[in-house]
Amino acid sequence: MQNNIASTIFYSLLFAMGGAPTIAMLMIKTQQVDPNVFYQVFIGLTVMIACILVPLVLIQNAYLLFKRKDQNLEQKIKPFSQFYFVLNALCLVFWLVIQFML
Repeated sequence: MQNNIASTIFYSLLFAMGGAPTIAMLMIKTQQVDPNVFYQVFIGLTVMIACILVPLVLIQNAYLLFKRKDQNLEQKIKPFSQFYFVLNALCLVFWLVIQFML
């Protein structure tokens, strides 16, 4: 498998698993929510976002896996790999800030 395609598949799956809770947490942080409802809202948003994010990523990755030997696609997909890597890094930084700074 081509290097850029493999890394895009890996980073996008990683974002699909970690991005949904991160996006949900960002949405919750922008609102003033009653602490008793916080957990329910967090789980609800995570599930709703995951129901959109995960299928999109799986469809994208199935296409990439099907076209994995295409040299043209290898060069076109490189920015997506870097985009997913940056998103994963931002999610990690966000969770570290939440854990240790707040």
